[in-house]
Amino acid sequence: MTENENSLDIACFEVNQSGRILSGNKRFCRMFGFNESEVTWHYITDCYRYPRDWELFSNCSDLSQNKFVFRMRNRKGRSFKCCLTREIVQDAEGKITFRNTICRLGEPEIAQAAAPVAENRSVVFITRCAHCGDQVRVNTLAETRMRVLCDACAAKAYPEAFNITAQV
Repeated sequence: MTENENSLDIACFEVNQSGRILSGNKRFCRMFGFNESEVTWHYITDCYRYPRDWELFSNCSDLSQNKFVFRMRNRKGRSFKCCLTREIVQDAEGKITFRNTICRLGEPEIAQAAAPVAENRSVVFITRCAHCGDQVRVNTLAETRMRVLCDACAAKAYPEAFNITAQV
């Protein structure tokens, strides 16, 4: 997950597009009242105070927006305001995962200072080569649905485009 996976100061968790919690560190478990072994059996939508907040978070198409302030609640039903910082990660198969850090607003300075680490992160889109199946890095999510060739396969298929030499 991150280098602070089991830090007691920063709550970190991963969730897929449908809202299923994939993993969470000890701080996340303590904050929301989960046991570490049962985290993967829950959906993050149960932790949002208002259901429309999850829709706002998951459907946000502005990739530059990585901080959200929501009202969350733990298993006992107690709600609190928190700042959620996300990083969007896409694997080779096109599945999107949200890696998040979360801290309560008003928590000690250590957690507040450590949470904005995600500002320097970027989104990387990866697809597979249509011929050989190797991973190819692309620029947008739309390109992951297109037939893309890696450099080696493109050089074989279109040698005139790859072997251009200056003719005098």
